Amino acid sequence: MVIFLVVEFSKEISKIDLIGIIVGHIIFGFALTQLLDWSWLKNLMSEEDKEKILKGYNWKDLIVDIAIISVVLGLLFLIISAFI
Repeated sequence: MVIFLVVEFSKEISKIDLIGIIVGHIIFGFALTQLLDWSWLKNLMSEEDKEKILKGYNWKDLIVDIAIISVVLGLLFLIISAFI
C-alpha cells in the first residue's frame, strides 16, 4: 500500500517540484540552525574530556563515520530516485 502511494505520488510530481522541495528543506535547515541558540553545546563536556576523545579518535572511528554518512546519503539518493 505504501509503495503504491509513493509510486502514484512520484507520477504527479515533476523534477522542478522535487528540486524546489529539496532546496526549500536545505534553506529551512540552514535558517533554523542560525536561529537556534547553540551556546549550550560548549558546556556539555569539559576541556579534558574533549581532549581525551580527540586523542582516542583513530582511523577505525573515521571509517565508521564514513560508513554512516554513506548509508545516509545512499538512502537519500534512493528516496530521490523514487521521484525521478
